[in-house]
Amino acid sequence: MNTLTCRLLSPLLSLVAAAALAAEAPPTPDTAYLPAADGAALYVEYCAVCHGSEGRGDGPLAGGLTVKPANLRRLGVSNGSEFPAARIAASIDGRDQPLAHGTREMPIWGEAFKRSQGAYGERRVAERIDALVDYLRRLQER
Repeated sequence: MNTLTCRLLSPLLSLVAAAALAAEAPPTPDTAYLPAADGAALYVEYCAVCHGSEGRGDGPLAGGLTVKPANLRRLGVSNGSEFPAARIAASIDGRDQPLAHGTREMPIWGEAFKRSQGAYGERRVAERIDALVDYLRRLQER
């Protein structure tokens, strides 16, 4: 090809390539843009009623529970000063935890997040749980 032909075809090929990429996969609910989960807002909405606004286990419903809610500010201290992020995430999710000793009082948030409006599948559930874990990490007492 000569230089003139290359200069004329190059923009056309770029346009065709861009159109092909755009048409390749329309966004699905699981891949569509969603704003990032806000751990503090999720905590207030789902956790504070039992664990309290500051995470000390003294929320308004705490007195009516059989098992006192954990003081979430001391999760690192009670684990040898290392924040147990994976264990906390599994506990929040709750779907993979065996119920050998009966039911648990804390809701199975993984299932609740999956069913909630705007959840959009497992990716969004994981994002919400990660945001909560990150928020709890920042609450830790030194």
